[in-house]
Amino acid sequence: MTTRISPLTFHSRRPDAAAADAATTARVLFIVPPYQVKPSSVSSKKGVRSFLAFPYGVLTLATYIQRNAKALEDQFILDLNIPDTRDMNTRIAEALDTHRPTIVAISLMFDVSYRHVAAISAQIKDRDPGTLIVMGGAVVTASYGEILAQQPHVDALCYSEGEQALCRLVDAADRTAALADNPWVTRQSLASGIVPSADYIEDLDIAVDIDYELVDVKAYSMKEAFSPFASYRNERNVKQFFIVTSRGCPFKCVFCAEPSYHGRAMRYASVDAVIAHVEDLVRTYGLNVLTIYDDQLLLDTARAKELFRRLAAFDIRVEMPNGVTAVFIDAELAGLMKAAGVDTIFLALESGSEHVLKNIIKKPIRLDRLKPIIDNLHRNDIFVQAFFINGFPGETDADRQQTYEFIRSHNIDWSLFNYATPLRGTELYRQCVENGWIDDRHRGIGDVDMTDYIIRAPGIDPVRIEQHNYLMNLDVNFVHNTRMRIGDYATAIRCFEEVIDRHPTHAFAHYYLADAMQRAGGDEAAIRHHYDAYLSALQADPIWVEHARHFGLPVQATALSA
Repeated sequence: MTTRISPLTFHSRRPDAAAADAATTARVLFIVPPYQVKPSSVSSKKGVRSFLAFPYGVLTLATYIQRNAKALEDQFILDLNIPDTRDMNTRIAEALDTHRPTIVAISLMFDVSYRHVAAISAQIKDRDPGTLIVMGGAVVTASYGEILAQQPHVDALCYSEGEQALCRLVDAADRTAALADNPWVTRQSLASGIVPSADYIEDLDIAVDIDYELVDVKAYSMKEAFSPFASYRNERNVKQFFIVTSRGCPFKCVFCAEPSYHGRAMRYASVDAVIAHVEDLVRTYGLNVLTIYDDQLLLDTARAKELFRRLAAFDIRVEMPNGVTAVFIDAELAGLMKAAGVDTIFLALESGSEHVLKNIIKKPIRLDRLKPIIDNLHRNDIFVQAFFINGFPGETDADRQQTYEFIRSHNIDWSLFNYATPLRGTELYRQCVENGWIDDRHRGIGDVDMTDYIIRAPGIDPVRIEQHNYLMNLDVNFVHNTRMRIGDYATAIRCFEEVIDRHPTHAFAHYYLADAMQRAGGDEAAIRHHYDAYLSALQADPIWVEHARHFGLPVQATALSA
């Protein structure tokens, strides 16, 4: 019987001879612990969409050491999120027995993965106590002291970026001694009072061109962000890839941890390097959807214009689901983005209240400058979405009403609402901990569910925040949908279909899809089907009846027929 290795990617090479003389060669196993949320009635109701994305952070590390570490003998990536009939222990055991790693690097980009770390690290040490276990990721940077106290089998943690640190570790003659230097954090360094510092890559050209050959590309199922123009429902051959072309963020938004991970100073890959990588992805894999995950893609406006100008040659779809800073968009940039394949844009606005932006979030946005920017985007036929966050301590009903009025008056096509969430590494987390605004049950790593509102600050009614968030979503995206209001029923229909694709029992999506189809002169049978689906959703869940009555929608078939 043949032992099945998949889904495990294994790459071997001959180490540099001189390096081999200086150090024992290294075999590195990267482990990506489970992070996916299993589909359930609860996750569906909360709008949670979990999919198998490329392990971009691990790919960046693996590519870097593949090209730069002299003592690297082998490396392999075990992504435990890839479906497999075997349990996690069996898969890890097989990887350990087959590849006998000297270093195991556990990636912890998502809090939800943390619950698996103890079992994974114990299994590794049980097999070979001499195996070095290191761990990195955003969660690690924000919680290194706590993690080392809770995880006795983990030898060291990497503070912030890890490419250069891991490369030095692989090449070190004495790897235990190498862990004494920044950015590694160990129990010894903490006991000595050493404060860890980051080891940033200054030239991102050497980090942007990641090697997707290090994973089984076909095993992943990327998903495009919400958009009426997302291609996955209409095109079976979507080839979607991530890219991050810059790191850092100079702003100090209280809810964001990005500066604590990549620093406040901006670093960019050159446009030449980015284009060369895209060209390779198109040539090698047929890329037709490029997902740019930068936090501040537009801050260097001249670079952004040059990037979009050159992306236009590829005839691909481009999305930026992290959101962009609207104030950097002028008429020229809007046109260049559209020509490059941007049909939908996400504006990271957060609030329609100047008070909240300036005094609570600390975000430098001038709301009075946004109307012509949004108009420019519309003139270029770009669908405008915006992120909003409700529930910050100090925010009032009047602030949230200003957000509602802003959305309506600025013709935002679709609005995405989130709760203010105190994530580790953020100023908001510090405020909530110091003031006792979050319960102990939400203080552990991985204990925060962003779909629940957990802040308990004076003057805030959590139930009211949750109701406000959902009703505002129904109001601006369905009842007063911008595209419906201006008579663009075709785009509105695609929006509602997109919602139903993600949430099949969404009553308002069915109702307004039927309404849009009727206004557009659509097929009677299809219209009837969605009205029936609306009524079925009402019958199945009383909360839909409550929402329907709130907005004056019919709740019985007779009223609907009339």
